[in-house]
This record gives sequence, C-alpha cells and structure tokens, in this order.
Amino acid sequence: MTEKINIEYVQETGFRERMKKVSQTYLKKYRRRGRFTSYDGTRIFYFTYIRKNAKGNIVISHGFSEFAEKYDEMIYYFLQAGYSVFIAEHRGHGRSERRLSNMDKVYVESFAQYVRDLRIFVNKIVKRHQNEMILFAHSMGGAIGALYLQRYPGDFQKAILSAPMIQMKVHGLPYPAAMMIARICKCLGFGKAYAAGQHGFSMKPKFERSSCLSEERYLYAHEKRKANKRRRTNGACYSWVCAAQTASVFVQASENIRKIDIPVLVFAAGRDHMVNTDEICRFAGKLKNARLVWFLDAKHEIFNAKERSSMQFFEEIFLFLQEG
Repeated sequence: MTEKINIEYVQETGFRERMKKVSQTYLKKYRRRGRFTSYDGTRIFYFTYIRKNAKGNIVISHGFSEFAEKYDEMIYYFLQAGYSVFIAEHRGHGRSERRLSNMDKVYVESFAQYVRDLRIFVNKIVKRHQNEMILFAHSMGGAIGALYLQRYPGDFQKAILSAPMIQMKVHGLPYPAAMMIARICKCLGFGKAYAAGQHGFSMKPKFERSSCLSEERYLYAHEKRKANKRRRTNGACYSWVCAAQTASVFVQASENIRKIDIPVLVFAAGRDHMVNTDEICRFAGKLKNARLVWFLDAKHEIFNAKERSSMQFFEEIFLFLQEG
C-alpha cells in the first residue's frame, strides 16, 4: 500500500510572504553552501539540504538562465517528503564561475562541460550520502540530465524530466535554418555574441511573456534576480545555441536513448513556447521504462503554473517516487 505523503503546499495567495516567513525559515535549517573545482578549474557553486534517514538523494539540474533559489518551493516539498536535496548552479549561471564578463549572457562551448561538472558534483558531494539517487531535471537541465543518464547509466535509480529540452523551439525560422545561421555566426567569430532575438536582463517584470502562469511565483524569482546581478543570466550566445543543437542530436539518437533503462517520469506542457514538445513525445516513446504526463494548459514551467496544476505536478512526482 502506498504511504500517503503529507505536504504543506504554499498557496498562490500570499505566496511570496509565505515563502519568506515560513518556507525560508524551514529551508535554512537544512541549507549548506559550498564550491568545488571542476575538471578544467571552473569553480561551481552548490547547495545541499541533508535530512537524517532520508528516503533518497534528489539532485536538481536547473534550466537555462536559472539559479538555485528558483527551486526553493520545490526543495521545501522534497524535504517535507523526507528526501535530501542537492543543487549545483551550472557553469555560467548564478554564483558559479563564468567565461564572460557580461553576466547576462549564457555561454558554453559544449553541453559535455555541464555533464562533466554534474558528474563531479554527484561523485564528490552527493554520493557521500548513501541513498537511492534520483535526478530531477528541467528544460536545459533536462538535456543535461538526459546526456548524463546516457553517458553514466549507473548513477541514478530514477529520473524526472520536466519539459526537457530534447530540442529547443525557435521562432520565425524553420529549426534547421536557424541552426545553420547560428553555426555560420559562430564560425565568423560571433560565438560570444547574443544570438538573434536574445538580450540582457530587464529589471521590469514581464510576466505575460514568461514561462509561468503563477504571477506570484514569477515575481518571487524575479525579485531574487533583481537583488543579485549573478542571478540575471538571460540571453543565449551563438556558441550556446550550437552546443544545444549538438547535444540535441546526441540525446535523440536511438542508440543513446536505449542506454536509459531506469524508470523515468517525463512532463510536457501544452502551451510550451521554449522546447519542442513533439520531440519530447518521441524521446519518451523510445525509453524502455517511461511515463509521459501532459499538462495541456500549462506553459514551460509546469511547477510555476496555476495552483491546481502545480500541486498535481508534485503529486505525480511523489507517486512516482514511491513506486517500486
């Protein structure tokens, strides 16, 4: 019989105030910060939230232009459910080291760099705590997570992929044409320049154009970005776009998908304007042991949807975590 998990969900009304007064106090009891040196000398920042007698270790791989505190609400729920949580900020994000002086730009040479950073984090920090290993990966972090599962199939026992960037969505041009232009621009020496349509962070909230349906949750993250310039990564460089396409080809290859044989819970959003949901479906359909859950009315950040949808999102996760 499945054990009922009692979670105190944070309501939409008064969300920011509740997070500050109650959830943050709870999180601070468990939160520890640190840095480790990756394979090429890059310094990577992380948080750990360790529970005694934890049911498992949940490793979060965050999305494009995100930072650790954006996952405060999620971490709050995982801790209540009895799990320890670990989150590292990907290189070029948050308090991790950057290659560019412009902190608004998202730049990387290859997604393999993200994967190698995450592997070192798992081996050096997470595996000290011997529990079942569970990966939660969102968007860009979902691409990183899928690559990780394909290259290091023995590290995790379960995985949750939230709107994973199996292939990014582009607007205004067919995908192949957009990728060709990105590669030409990189070859011409513009790899560190903003890709077409990309730009720096705006202090003015733009909720209507965001990936959220919960304005309170959107503003919670936006206020944190305003408060710290290291949380303002915002626009992709041409080098990042090219790296994302290369990662997508690798992730989608059938011989690589077959390497993932653990249980995987995959989420897709019906109103997603950031990633190609058709490719998510194809990817999930090729996995050996996967369940695809649609949220037809949600945008890209399903966990930041309206209250009912976000609660259902977490309930699906906790049911999945309890399955044998």
